Amino acid sequence: MITQTKGNKVAGILGSIIGMFIIFTPFHLAPVCQKLIELKSGNMTHMRCHYTGQAEIYFGILIVIVSLMVLFSHGVARRYLGFLLAVLGVMVILMPTDWGIGVCMSPMECHTTAKYLYGFGGVLTLVGLALGLMKGPFSDKP
Repeated sequence: MITQTKGNKVAGILGSIIGMFIIFTPFHLAPVCQKLIELKSGNMTHMRCHYTGQAEIYFGILIVIVSLMVLFSHGVARRYLGFLLAVLGVMVILMPTDWGIGVCMSPMECHTTAKYLYGFGGVLTLVGLALGLMKGPFSDKP
């Protein structure tokens, strides 16, 4: 049986691992498109998926920080951090969609990146909700 303290440690470590995967997904694990597009003005710029990848890296860094805070927090603060992880998981899911920055319209490499991010964001959301909804005393001291 997993006790509340062990569950919190598992959630913090799992959140950190997922955050690291989110950091490395857009440019290493499943890279976004590397091509540039030409604007009407003649200037060259990255496609939307590049900027989505950059945003996901920042979300991944926040997720790692919050997950480490979960490991060293107690009581109600730990539950609130769990809900924050769930919100960050939803943000990771929304970023590659049209509600976020998005990815390329035609099927390209970035669509694979988005699938990975949907999976990581979904797992993180479930971990955060489980941590936030965990019953137990609010004064659990180490």
